[in-house]
Amino acid sequence: MDEILAIVFSLMRYLLAGLALVIVAVCLFWLARRRKFVPQEAFLLSVITRDKLPLERCENAVGRSPRCDVVLNLPTISRFHAVIALRKEGWVLFDTGSQGGTKVDGESLKRRTPLAHGQRVTFGSMEFLFCDPVAEREQAIEIKRQII
Repeated sequence: MDEILAIVFSLMRYLLAGLALVIVAVCLFWLARRRKFVPQEAFLLSVITRDKLPLERCENAVGRSPRCDVVLNLPTISRFHAVIALRKEGWVLFDTGSQGGTKVDGESLKRRTPLAHGQRVTFGSMEFLFCDPVAEREQAIEIKRQII
């Protein structure tokens, strides 16, 4: 009986070690796939102060919390107010149920909204221009093609 228990415990040790290796491999795979930085040049331009707030990640949290990527320290801004994310179709804006609300060109957000270069984005009482120089250059090239 003692020999059987010894064999079972030995097998369990190898099985658990193998399971741990599989879990670590899966975690490393997902970490390697995750995009950290955005090769874009998009930013928010404050309408009042003309400050540039760069969007450096694929998903940028906007809010009052110091943990946000874009920190806006005003009472009308929620701790985690909104998210600006880069998707396959371009930049999109999500409101995260903020108290002060989020607007694009004066219209309140009800769901995920695509952002285009030059649109006005309002978080609470702060207004910004969304600037995407890459999209602007692509639009200019397309206009030149249509003219020629």
